[in-house]
Amino acid sequence: MDYKLLGQNIKNERKKQKLTQEQLSENVGISVVFLSQIENDKGIPSLETIFKIASCLGTTIDSLLSSDSKNIKKDELQIASLLKDRTDKEKFFIVKTIRYLLENIDKDKINP
Repeated sequence: MDYKLLGQNIKNERKKQKLTQEQLSENVGISVVFLSQIENDKGIPSLETIFKIASCLGTTIDSLLSSDSKNIKKDELQIASLLKDRTDKEKFFIVKTIRYLLENIDKDKINP
Protein backbone atom coordinates (compact mmCIF):
# COMPACT_ATOMS: atom_id res chain seq x y z
CA MET A 1 0.00 0.00 0.00
CA ASP A 2 1.29 3.46 -0.91
CA TYR A 3 0.84 5.38 2.35
CA LYS A 4 2.33 8.54 0.91
CA LEU A 5 -0.29 8.59 -1.86
CA LEU A 6 -3.01 7.76 0.66
CA GLY A 7 -2.00 10.69 2.85
CA GLN A 8 -1.84 13.08 -0.09
CA ASN A 9 -5.28 11.99 -1.30
CA ILE A 10 -6.80 12.39 2.16
CA LYS A 11 -5.29 15.84 2.51
CA ASN A 12 -6.43 16.90 -0.98
CA GLU A 13 -9.97 15.64 -0.42
CA ARG A 14 -10.14 17.23 3.04
CA LYS A 15 -9.03 20.59 1.65
CA LYS A 16 -11.36 20.28 -1.33
CA GLN A 17 -14.21 19.98 1.16
CA LYS A 18 -12.81 22.90 3.19
CA LEU A 19 -12.40 20.77 6.30
CA THR A 20 -9.70 21.38 8.87
CA GLN A 21 -7.65 18.55 10.31
CA GLU A 22 -9.45 19.19 13.58
CA GLN A 23 -12.87 18.75 12.00
CA LEU A 24 -11.98 15.57 10.11
CA SER A 25 -10.10 13.99 13.00
CA GLU A 26 -13.03 14.66 15.33
CA ASN A 27 -15.49 13.10 12.87
CA VAL A 28 -13.25 10.05 12.38
CA GLY A 29 -12.48 9.66 16.08
CA ILE A 30 -8.70 10.02 15.88
CA SER A 31 -6.34 12.69 17.15
CA VAL A 32 -5.31 15.68 15.05
CA VAL A 33 -1.71 14.58 15.51
CA PHE A 34 -2.44 11.13 14.07
CA LEU A 35 -4.35 12.59 11.10
CA SER A 36 -1.42 14.92 10.42
CA GLN A 37 0.93 11.93 10.58
CA ILE A 38 -1.25 10.02 8.09
CA GLU A 39 -1.39 12.98 5.70
CA ASN A 40 2.38 13.41 5.89
CA ASP A 41 3.31 9.72 5.51
CA LYS A 42 4.47 9.46 9.12
CA GLY A 43 1.65 7.30 10.47
CA ILE A 44 0.06 4.10 9.24
CA PRO A 45 -3.70 3.94 9.71
CA SER A 46 -5.64 0.73 10.16
CA LEU A 47 -8.08 -0.36 7.48
CA GLU A 48 -10.88 0.61 9.84
CA THR A 49 -9.47 4.15 10.13
CA ILE A 50 -9.09 4.43 6.36
CA PHE A 51 -12.72 3.33 6.01
CA LYS A 52 -13.87 5.91 8.55
CA ILE A 53 -11.89 8.67 6.81
CA ALA A 54 -13.34 7.69 3.43
CA SER A 55 -16.85 7.65 4.88
CA CYS A 56 -16.44 11.06 6.54
CA LEU A 57 -15.10 12.49 3.28
CA GLY A 58 -17.95 10.92 1.32
CA THR A 59 -15.57 8.97 -0.89
CA THR A 60 -14.33 5.41 -1.28
CA ILE A 61 -11.23 3.68 0.00
CA ASP A 62 -10.36 2.94 -3.61
CA SER A 63 -10.29 6.63 -4.52
CA LEU A 64 -8.07 7.39 -1.53
CA LEU A 65 -5.64 4.66 -2.56
CA SER A 66 -5.50 5.40 -6.28
CA SER A 67 -3.54 7.92 -8.25
CA ASP A 68 -4.64 9.91 -11.26
CA SER A 69 -2.99 7.28 -13.43
CA LYS A 70 -6.29 6.57 -15.18
CA ASN A 71 -6.42 10.17 -16.38
CA ILE A 72 -2.75 10.08 -17.33
CA LYS A 73 -3.24 6.89 -19.34
CA LYS A 74 -6.24 8.45 -21.08
CA ASP A 75 -4.15 11.52 -22.01
CA GLU A 76 -1.27 9.31 -23.18
CA LEU A 77 -3.63 7.30 -25.36
CA GLN A 78 -5.03 10.48 -26.84
CA ILE A 79 -1.54 11.76 -27.66
CA ALA A 80 -0.55 8.39 -29.12
CA SER A 81 -3.69 8.43 -31.27
CA LEU A 82 -2.83 11.90 -32.58
CA LEU A 83 0.70 10.77 -33.48
CA LYS A 84 -0.30 7.42 -34.96
CA ASP A 85 -0.42 8.41 -38.63
CA ARG A 86 2.43 10.95 -38.54
CA THR A 87 5.81 10.48 -40.17
CA ASP A 88 8.94 10.06 -38.07
CA LYS A 89 10.00 13.57 -39.08
CA GLU A 90 6.67 15.00 -37.92
CA LYS A 91 6.85 13.06 -34.65
CA PHE A 92 10.38 14.36 -34.01
CA PHE A 93 9.20 17.93 -34.62
CA ILE A 94 6.18 17.48 -32.32
CA VAL A 95 8.31 16.05 -29.51
CA LYS A 96 10.77 18.96 -29.84
CA THR A 97 7.87 21.40 -29.73
CA ILE A 98 6.43 19.77 -26.60
CA ARG A 99 9.83 19.90 -24.88
CA TYR A 100 10.17 23.58 -25.79
CA LEU A 101 6.70 24.34 -24.44
CA LEU A 102 7.31 22.44 -21.19
CA GLU A 103 10.66 24.16 -20.60
CA ASN A 104 9.05 27.56 -21.07
CA ILE A 105 6.10 26.69 -18.86
CA ASP A 106 8.58 25.64 -16.16
CA LYS A 107 10.40 28.99 -16.57
CA ASP A 108 7.07 30.85 -16.37
CA LYS A 109 7.59 32.25 -19.86
CA ILE A 110 4.38 30.61 -21.04
CA ASN A 111 1.21 30.53 -18.99
CA PRO A 112 -1.06 27.62 -20.01
